[in-house]
Amino acid sequence: MELLTFINIRNGATITQIQSHMLAVYGLKFRTVSEMVQELTVAGSLKVDGHGFYHLTDKQQGAFKRMVAQENKERIANSLLNRISKSNIKDDKTRKKVMDLYSKLLNLLPEDQDQEG
Repeated sequence: MELLTFINIRNGATITQIQSHMLAVYGLKFRTVSEMVQELTVAGSLKVDGHGFYHLTDKQQGAFKRMVAQENKERIANSLLNRISKSNIKDDKTRKKVMDLYSKLLNLLPEDQDQEG
């Protein structure tokens, strides 16, 4: 995921840039990274342009957007759930109401970034 994220953030990267990044972050050898990039290209996650830059395919970009949206939704939900857990609600009826409201809120949170604005 780090490799794909790096390429996505840069909106394309050469094999040398990718290899250098993965060496710096994970200590991976250039050959290992080269093989990873080759496998991702064969799998259809990456494509190379005429200038030697690797880019995420449209399908992979869509998957990234969905993943980021889900992570944002989970981050918001987990933050709220932590606050509920720390509130020490003793009354079972009140706790059930709070958890019901929490469930309803989860259904209202947007599924992707485009729906927020």
